[in-house]
Amino acid sequence: MAPTVRQAIATFMGESSGQADATAMLLLGTHLGSHNRLTVLDEDGAADRLARWSLGHWGDGGDRAQRCLSTICRAVDFWGARGWLTSDPAAGLR
Repeated sequence: MAPTVRQAIATFMGESSGQADATAMLLLGTHLGSHNRLTVLDEDGAADRLARWSLGHWGDGGDRAQRCLSTICRAVDFWGARGWLTSDPAAGLR
């Protein structure tokens, strides 16, 4: 069974380098609902919703925005490598 969004974020943050943006992960967890299973990112239309939400927050392209979007992409890759996701919900951010 896939972990909750909260558990998945905690695992990613615990194993990532200091380059992960904690604020981006906090906002993502709030957006997705930290109590939901991470598989919420595998639902139909999840990639489009994630892209719209992310670009709505960090679409200015500045350094901070790039760091936040990069953190989300790295987290998705991390979760996919563990078999927690079957799709690439960050495809619209790459």
